[in-house]
Amino acid sequence: MTTPQPGIFIEGSGHHHYLEYTVAPDGDMDDLNAVLTELSALCTHAPPAAHVVLAFGPKMWTRLSPAAKSVGLRPFEAIDGVDGHVVPSTQRDIFVWIHGDRLDDVFDAAMTVQRTLKPVASLAFDDRGFIYHDARDLTGFIDGSANPKADAARDAALIPEGQIGAGGAFVLTQQWVHDLDSWGALPQTEQERIIGRTKPDSIELKGDAMPPDSHVSRTDVSEDGVPLKIYRRSAPFGSAGRHGLYFLAFSCDLHRFDVQLRRMFGIAGDGEHDRLIGFSQAVSSSYWFAPSLEDLGEIFRNTVKNT
Repeated sequence: MTTPQPGIFIEGSGHHHYLEYTVAPDGDMDDLNAVLTELSALCTHAPPAAHVVLAFGPKMWTRLSPAAKSVGLRPFEAIDGVDGHVVPSTQRDIFVWIHGDRLDDVFDAAMTVQRTLKPVASLAFDDRGFIYHDARDLTGFIDGSANPKADAARDAALIPEGQIGAGGAFVLTQQWVHDLDSWGALPQTEQERIIGRTKPDSIELKGDAMPPDSHVSRTDVSEDGVPLKIYRRSAPFGSAGRHGLYFLAFSCDLHRFDVQLRRMFGIAGDGEHDRLIGFSQAVSSSYWFAPSLEDLGEIFRNTVKNT
């Protein structure tokens, strides 16, 4: 049995830190492998107060793993949606997600990651997330109400045993900037129709009360009777002037992300799109692969062989 990175499934953290790095294509591989060995150890041996998850963009994972192309990881492609709604691609090379109960512990871990990676990689994205009230998005709605639990979460997030990359997970990260002034001007009943759930208690709307262009309608998808579930670990971010959601999700394949995004941005061929994109803009998007602990260990073994 392969072992996923434990930080993927540890829930309840109050503080999050997101770091995205770029790596020069002609960088020294021995130096890079040595640094990534240190980071891999953090994913396994970090103190309980700071959980670290490490993932790689397609170019980086191809450099590190001969089997990378067989996994099926590819760069995020920009989306040109309806009514001028677009999603940029900001594909980078290394993603580190740190989370825990205390801001100082998470910050200390982020500084350790930065000191470790600084000699071989450039920090391209650096932001914090936090739990907002009872796990709500800044729109006031509970985030991730339909997230799978326990074994269902692992089934949704992880490549199955027997397949290349087993125990690893595909990852989608997106930073969404909310227009809370426009959102707050709507009556609660209209907000609920856009989301597809009641605001106080997150009960899903039923029957004719559920609009076909609600967020729930566009993202709760099945194919041939099989739900295309993903495992969300998003958190709000921001300041008084700029704020929104850092969307973070894990999946057993990229297809599930693709389907949801096409449906949200009105390019799925059914004439509908997600009304929520009128109140929040995606400003970054990347696909990653979070390998199993065994695959991370393989990177370490390769480093030993090369020294």
